[in-house]
Amino acid sequence: MALSLRTRLTAWYAVLLVLTVAIFSTAVLWLHWRLVVDQFDEGLRSIAATAANVVDEELGELNDLSLAAVEMAAVVHPHDFTVQVLDAGGAPLLKTTMPLPPETTSAGFTRVTATVGGEHGQSWRVTARSGGAQGHRYIVAVGAPLDEPIEQWTTLLRACLIGIPIALLSAIAGGLWVGRHGLRPLASMAAEAEAITARTPDARLTAPRSAAELEQLAASFNTVLDRLGSALSTQRRFMADASHELRTPISIMRTAADVTLSRPLRDEAEYRDALSTVAQQTSRLTRLVDDMLVLARADGGGYPMTIASVDLAQLIGDCVRELRSHADDKGITVRTSMAPATLKGDEALLRRMLSNLLGNALTYTPRGGAVDIALTNGGGRVELSVADTGPGIPAEDRERVFERFVRLDRARASGGAGLGLAIARWVAEAHGGDVRIASTGPAGTVFVATLPA
Repeated sequence: MALSLRTRLTAWYAVLLVLTVAIFSTAVLWLHWRLVVDQFDEGLRSIAATAANVVDEELGELNDLSLAAVEMAAVVHPHDFTVQVLDAGGAPLLKTTMPLPPETTSAGFTRVTATVGGEHGQSWRVTARSGGAQGHRYIVAVGAPLDEPIEQWTTLLRACLIGIPIALLSAIAGGLWVGRHGLRPLASMAAEAEAITARTPDARLTAPRSAAELEQLAASFNTVLDRLGSALSTQRRFMADASHELRTPISIMRTAADVTLSRPLRDEAEYRDALSTVAQQTSRLTRLVDDMLVLARADGGGYPMTIASVDLAQLIGDCVRELRSHADDKGITVRTSMAPATLKGDEALLRRMLSNLLGNALTYTPRGGAVDIALTNGGGRVELSVADTGPGIPAEDRERVFERFVRLDRARASGGAGLGLAIARWVAEAHGGDVRIASTGPAGTVFVATLPA
């Protein structure tokens, strides 16, 4: 089972806190022990130096090491410390109520401070200092049990063992509370996000003001929701428009068939007229479904492009010839001015783009008008301009005409579906170019397609 973010954050916080406190406590205990022992050793060395000085003075007066040791013991008798004078052979010269550990004499300590084991498992700290006067060599050894320093250190250890777990538990509890309080806005945002469905596309997350990071997250999520809402709205509008466009030719074909079949006998002319209507609407349906399929595959990124070298001037000539009959029916003059231009691209898509631009110009151009096609090549770019003599496009529609199923009144009368310019711009963008309106007005409109050469 996956742990919640709050639980994982608390666990990591607890682990890091335990490690930090453990390292800190270990360092404190070690430093405390070193300070206590150093202070203890300083006292031992001071007493040993004083005792050695007294023995040297007494040897100068008495010239007897045993008597000098006795006199020293009468002068130097520190509380809780044992002072012993050893001869050159390591034999003790004094009787003490708290004798030093035997290891002190056998080890032959000389200016050495060390911890040795005493009776009953006690630990002793002992220092030794050698000296000599009047031909006598001796060793002064000073030591004391480490009971008091050990007791102090043990008390500190016990306090750590009791206090640290309490502090850790308090810190972890505080971490849980802070995590719950800090992540509460995130949980609220998650609940709001879960409540957003296709039926509530306008719902947005509430951005908390207390945390800049969460506010930024909410703003980013709302931006994504805006994009999804726009895409959903576009999809719904596309489906509605597509349904309307598909229904119209189907209704016409069904009406023609029903009328033709309403009587048992009809002459050949009536059947031909009905079949001509069906054929015309079928062609319209085929073109519409084909355009919708192109745009759907383009949106999904699954349109296969076959890249080859394309002679754009020749391709434009082919498109002009294909649409010549349409232009002649309306008495439109088509003029071309083309420079040689070859580029890498998908010939079928480029043909569709050119046909759509030329067809759009013929649709907008009134009878007796003219369409001028110019192709230029330079600066690594190929530019195709298609100018008509139509009524122009209003300023508010100059970008809208590139949207899907957007048709102006004149185009609607011709039966267009409003997908031609959208497909033309997508084809240009798929080839690294663009289609734009260069100019428009009462004298006509100029569409310009720019492609990399």
